[in-house]
Amino acid sequence: MQGKTQVSLVPPFHFLCVWLAVTVLLPVCLCTPPNGARERPCTPSCRCDGKIIYCESSAFRDVPHNVSVGTQGLSLRYNSLAGLRASQFAGLTQLVWLYLDHNYISEVDSQAFHGVRRLKELILNSNKITVLQNDTFNDIPNLRNLDLSYNKLQALQPGQFQGLRKLLSLHLRSNSLKTVPMRVFLDCRNLEFLDIGYNRLRSLTRNAFAGLLKLIELHLEHNQFSKINFAHFPRLTNLRALYLQWNRIKSITQGLPWMWTSLHKLDLSGNELQELETSTYQCLPNLQTLNLDSNKLSNVSQQVVNAWISLTTISLAGNVWFCNPSICPLVAWLRTFKGNKESAMICSGPKEVQGEKADDVVAAAKTPTTTAASPVPSPTGGSPTAPPPPPPDTEYVSFHKIIAGTVALLLSVAIILLVIYVSWKRYPSRIKQLQQRSSVTKRQKKARETNRSVSSPLQEYYVDYKPSHSETMDVLVNGTGPYTYTISGSRECEVTPPPPTPLSPQSRGSPATAGAVWLVCLWQTQKKSLVSPRPLLFVCACLPGDRSCASVSTYSAEVCSHTVSSAPAARSRCMHLHKDQRAE
Repeated sequence: MQGKTQVSLVPPFHFLCVWLAVTVLLPVCLCTPPNGARERPCTPSCRCDGKIIYCESSAFRDVPHNVSVGTQGLSLRYNSLAGLRASQFAGLTQLVWLYLDHNYISEVDSQAFHGVRRLKELILNSNKITVLQNDTFNDIPNLRNLDLSYNKLQALQPGQFQGLRKLLSLHLRSNSLKTVPMRVFLDCRNLEFLDIGYNRLRSLTRNAFAGLLKLIELHLEHNQFSKINFAHFPRLTNLRALYLQWNRIKSITQGLPWMWTSLHKLDLSGNELQELETSTYQCLPNLQTLNLDSNKLSNVSQQVVNAWISLTTISLAGNVWFCNPSICPLVAWLRTFKGNKESAMICSGPKEVQGEKADDVVAAAKTPTTTAASPVPSPTGGSPTAPPPPPPDTEYVSFHKIIAGTVALLLSVAIILLVIYVSWKRYPSRIKQLQQRSSVTKRQKKARETNRSVSSPLQEYYVDYKPSHSETMDVLVNGTGPYTYTISGSRECEVTPPPPTPLSPQSRGSPATAGAVWLVCLWQTQKKSLVSPRPLLFVCACLPGDRSCASVSTYSAEVCSHTVSSAPAARSRCMHLHKDQRAE
């Protein structure tokens, strides 16, 4: 009773202070985080988006130290990280995904991911990792996606993925793996996607994929397998897609008989398969997509074709099909196939049908058999007559070859016209310059020839003439009437006159003048300064005893110039001689 009285006697003012302290100050103290847990500012050279930090392409050589502890996503892609130390991410307890791809990481400590148990996605592709310790991923059991592709891993440890029971996808593409240890994926019971393509695997152990009960897609392409036994894939009851393309597989066997009912897609392209075993496809009753491109198949038996009961897509191109009667079952099945056929089958033999479609060859081979019917009975009731002989064989030319050749020709012409048009449109001035340059070159060449002819010595032409009657003399003196003469270009004229005897005026009309030698000197020049291009003709009558002409045996330019200078005297002598001859 006394205690109750004391409580009721507390002054109202003190009661109000206590109430304020409890209702206001206590929540504030509880909600305020300690100094180490406060939100830190965004790291320099990084980009922050709430609880996600992007430190990409910033040449970081180590993980930044001032990353907030509440970070849930950290991207350190395209940096210069060289290694991961122990407990390097220990303070990031809330981290969910971590991107470390495209760095230079070569060493990863076994305790590098200690303290980040919430991590669900770890990307380490495109680095230089060669070895991973056995317990590297033991500290991150909640991992869902692990990418180790495009590294230099040479081997996997037997317990490499131990404890990763929640892992859904594992990428080991483009490494240097040569073997897959037995039961290495035993703890990955929830794994759905596994990629081991582009490695150096030569064989598989019997229990290499043991424990992968939920695996849906398996990539083994671009390795070095030579044979495949389906017994190496035990209890992969959920596998739907198997990729084995571009290996060296020559045979596929079944081993123990069992039905692989879940497999829907099988890619065997780019291998060295020469034949298909019936038992291999009889254990795949639900196979829907089959790719057999680029193998060495020459035929497929009727039993294998009958096993393809559920196919919806098939590809058989790029093989060495031998188009003989044994290929007819496959061609007949393809004709009735209602699914997707990726490309046509091209014959590689015999030689006469190389390059033709198998469907066309089979159709052409069936045509003569249908026309070669039984012998036609004679209308007169006699013996049946033989059917007409088949038409001679003609070379078969595929329609698609004609179309391809025509299209190639048209494209070639179009390209040539396009080049000419573009050149004309793009460089019109250049074409004009070429034309002008050509014309200038021609003019210069012509000018050089003209200058050469002008600078050359004067040409001399000599005409030998022996008069036979007075009409010819009249022509030479007066320049009228027809006449003929012989021109010898640049030829030296020699004159053999009779012995020089003085000629008296009384003997000018004597018959001795008939033996006189007449020379015509033709002076011609090509100088353009002359108004008239006609040559100047000067006549010199050289009579016996005339020293001006007869004394010279070889006539040259000097003689012609002398003749020109004495042209009046020569003309007077010719005129006088002409009068004497007419008087006679």
